[in-house]
Amino acid sequence: MDETPPEGSTIAAELKIDVTLIAKLNLADFQNAVPLVRDLSLINETDQTHEQVELVLTSDPPFLKPRRWRIDALAARSRYPIRDLDLNLDGGLLARLTEAETATVSLALRTAGADASSPALTQRDVHLELLPRNQWGGISHLPDLVAAFVQPNDPAVDRLLKRTAEVLRQHDRNPALDGYAGGAKRAWELASALWGATAGMQLDYALPPASFEQSGQKVRSPGQIESSGLGTCFDLALLFCAALEQAGLNPLLVFTEGHAFAGVWLQPEEFSTTVVDDVTALRKRLRLKELVLFETTLITQRPTAPFSYATARGAQQVDESQDAGFRLAVDIRRARLQRIKPLASAEAAVATAPGTEVSPSTPALPKFEDAPDLPDSAPANAEDASQLDPKDRLLRWQRKLLDLSLRNNLLNFKGGKKALTGR
Repeated sequence: MDETPPEGSTIAAELKIDVTLIAKLNLADFQNAVPLVRDLSLINETDQTHEQVELVLTSDPPFLKPRRWRIDALAARSRYPIRDLDLNLDGGLLARLTEAETATVSLALRTAGADASSPALTQRDVHLELLPRNQWGGISHLPDLVAAFVQPNDPAVDRLLKRTAEVLRQHDRNPALDGYAGGAKRAWELASALWGATAGMQLDYALPPASFEQSGQKVRSPGQIESSGLGTCFDLALLFCAALEQAGLNPLLVFTEGHAFAGVWLQPEEFSTTVVDDVTALRKRLRLKELVLFETTLITQRPTAPFSYATARGAQQVDESQDAGFRLAVDIRRARLQRIKPLASAEAAVATAPGTEVSPSTPALPKFEDAPDLPDSAPANAEDASQLDPKDRLLRWQRKLLDLSLRNNLLNFKGGKKALTGR
């Protein structure tokens, strides 16, 4: 659209406040130090220099401490960027919110020392949405922060892992939740036992809000899922990710159009970025059997589908025919390395009512399955490829070829004395 003013018209030169805020704010943002103000500048379009001015920031409701910036001189026809954007937020208010509400951030530019009731030289009001602690903002709002809603320290997760150990014990497996210590097959067995233990919770499916993956939804914590017996696809995926992480495995969250499900690395690895928006990166790792994806809503079926079937369904949702529906995946391990911490639990441990626990031996549980044929990592000291079995050498070559992390020398090239440079 042509925004050129008509001939003969004039646009009044003025003082302006140019500010960019995040659209949504909740406790997870506060705990992970997400900046509220992304950019802040004063623009003086006039021919007058304004000296000794003060910019004041306030909010309604008062979820932040008022902030003042003193500017000695705002030159004519200039833009004055403000670099120090640290603000003190009221974490207690954000923790107490139970419903979303609209907040207003007000910025007023006044002559320094002027009374607050005096007219401002210029003023700007910006609205944002304050979310309750249990509401996720969606992948349109900082998608990597979904990792904060994976809560491995919730007491209900410990109870679920206790049942997981019982499933392993009853099938003559080592009940230790030892992560990757036993290799890829052991990691698959741990995930399968967790699937069986979760089936014992007899959960039922709850329909998520429309377009939840973009706009977000309220999240049930593991304790709430345990007590209510209900969960959306997103709730269930978060529950599995929390339990897998607490068991020492590296989980994934995958979002497609209107849906979410989980995955787990079978090797002690992670992607090089928290958010993976290239579905081919997932497909390559699936083909190398380095990770599995599984459809978490199948846990609500009666009788419960086997874990191997859930993994087959998970893989189907990222194959070539589903490109249009894929949104992104979030690597929880990489998010933790980026210091995205789990949201602090607001709930005390809830005692399980007598008779509500389902024994892992109940007929509703899927049969425990042996792990399929999976490649294990080569020993760390096996640098000499000639010492490896021919099949293992081929697999090692394939993994190096498809490695998209910074371990791949082609992606992490560093010049040196042995490097050839063009002239």
